Amino acid sequence: MAERTTRSVIQRLVGFSRYFVIVDVIGLFAAFMALMLSSVWNTFAVIYTAVFTNNVGQKELVGKLVQQADTALLATVLYVIALGLYSLFVDDDIPMPAWLQIHHLDDLKQLLAAVVVVVLGVIFLGHALTWAGGTELLTVGLACAAVIAALSFFLWQSAHESRRRARNTASAAGEAPARSGPES
Repeated sequence: MAERTTRSVIQRLVGFSRYFVIVDVIGLFAAFMALMLSSVWNTFAVIYTAVFTNNVGQKELVGKLVQQADTALLATVLYVIALGLYSLFVDDDIPMPAWLQIHHLDDLKQLLAAVVVVVLGVIFLGHALTWAGGTELLTVGLACAAVIAALSFFLWQSAHESRRRARNTASAAGEAPARSGPES
């Protein structure tokens, strides 16, 4: 009897512990808001400076605005992580657009990998727009390309694995497998 009670208490504790993720979600959401507000404020400051002081050249203006877009994208990464953790551990029924629905850890990993690819592209664009000559652009470009290639492979492999799981699930249920694209 005591063993059963101890087991029940441990099960409740483990089940309740998932709610500790809420603390992380709140922190990530606060970081998202801080970065997003900072990005908006700085964007308006850059525009104001460019329009009213004429001290900013067009190339420099574009570079600064791309940096603000990069900050907004990084804020979005924090938002996606916060939503993903909340969906995975606390409540899976949050109304979200289909592309942002996260039901499995793999969904969160794939979404984050895709967002990181875009962020790296924007980082490289920012460097390319403000490039003054020299070889540093090549270094940044190769580093971004290597990470993008690795993440692209990860995304391809994840999609391939998802299709394989869907086929296995369909065949186990005696259904014809759904086709989601060309087989690779």
